[in-house]
Amino acid sequence: MRTKRHVLVVDDDEAIRHGTGLRIAFNGYEVSTAKNGLEAFDMAVERMPDAILMDVRMPVMDGLAALAKLKADPRTTAIPVVIASASLGDKNTSLESGARFFLTKPYTNDVMLSAISASMALQLSDSIKLKAIEA
Repeated sequence: MRTKRHVLVVDDDEAIRHGTGLRIAFNGYEVSTAKNGLEAFDMAVERMPDAILMDVRMPVMDGLAALAKLKADPRTTAIPVVIASASLGDKNTSLESGARFFLTKPYTNDVMLSAISASMALQLSDSIKLKAIEA
């Protein structure tokens, strides 16, 4: 059983993946990384992270296609996803497709960490509500 919350960082830029992963790990999270949406989906199924921070513009499978795939699969639909993009045009599509938060690049450490933490807290709250309804 994991003792730390796990965040999957998805970006095709190696420097961004590495730097973002270090900043998140420094704040007490376990971190894994993926370089495109397809790799992210496979890792999400395998590792079941507590949250995913994902870029939009990537080769192989972009972040919006990966978000749709994650939300359509019963194994991964509950994993909160934070989408990051320099294009504000991606905001509505991301949120309507199931992203918990949208971050406009460039973003600060505090904003990123707050979005990750809040997405996990909202997911926990949703899970508790669902269990209460089922009881």
